Parts: sequence; C-alpha cells; structure tokens
Amino acid sequence: MAKPSGMGWGGFTRTPAGTSSPPMGSGHYPDKDFVHASYFRYVGVQVDDSGKYYPPRHDEYSNGCYGVTYYGDQGEEFGYSLQFGGPGCNN
Repeated sequence: MAKPSGMGWGGFTRTPAGTSSPPMGSGHYPDKDFVHASYFRYVGVQVDDSGKYYPPRHDEYSNGCYGVTYYGDQGEEFGYSLQFGGPGCNN
C-alpha cells in the first residue's frame, strides 16, 4: 500500500480583486491564548491501519496578514493543538 510522505493543512480568504483581505478566524494572530485566535484541538495523524494517532510535527507560519502556530501537547483540555488567524491586510 502506498503511503504519503507528508501532510499539511491550510486555509484561505476571498475578496473581490483590488480590495483588502479580510480577517481570518477571529481576526487575532496565534498567541497561545485559546480565547483569542481560532484553533484546532486534539490534532493527530493516523499513518497505518493500527488505529494509533501520532502528533504532527511542530510548525509555524506567518505572511504578515495571517499566521498558524502548532503548540504540541497542551494537556487534557486541548491536547495536540494549533491556532490560526489574523487581521488580514490592507490594499
């Protein structure tokens, strides 16, 4: 059976050409305060038929308009989690 060599997640916003980009999520950059930016919790990857899930590797990205940060295991309430979002950019 073929197996992938990588995985990823992403998102996008959409506006008419020539206009400013809108906020993504709540409009806050990731800041490890899960009341602010949008988030995913209990993120895991299943790589075989065993039923076992593995945490993703640590990654962070920002283009000045939006960002995503993976925080690893944040304990019982959030598990392996990441935040994403941002205010957008003015044209």
